Amino acid sequence: MKELYLIAVISGEKVVIPAEQVDSVVNVRESVPVPSAAPFIAGLFALRSRVLTLIDCQFFVTGEPADLTPGQPAIVVNIGGCHYGLLVDAVIDVVQSVVAPAPLPGQLPAGWSDIGRALLDFDGSTYLLIDPDYMVNPALRRAA
Repeated sequence: MKELYLIAVISGEKVVIPAEQVDSVVNVRESVPVPSAAPFIAGLFALRSRVLTLIDCQFFVTGEPADLTPGQPAIVVNIGGCHYGLLVDAVIDVVQSVVAPAPLPGQLPAGWSDIGRALLDFDGSTYLLIDPDYMVNPALRRAA
């Protein structure tokens, strides 16, 4: 069975997200800060008459917030009936894979092992399959 994946860049590293979890890819012109929000919340932004929460993917990996540049891409995902924008460095392509994802090795750095679910080999490269659910609500995964 062939699966589609979106290749994106987070903190300089290529990762993949299952295409079935992606609603759209947009460019964020600006966001509005949210006072007292969790540090991984980059702000709120408007998209087609909706207000979406912008999640800073880089924060999960480096612990440092990303600087939003106008036009920076965000991957819009639907989690629990709500839409969120995952702020990434770049969006590369959509690829099709017939290979099943492999389990994560134990030696990934902490930030990457937190957001990763598995590894995916495609065209001679290995990509980290990330978990958008975790980035929207990391407390749920830690509690589990």
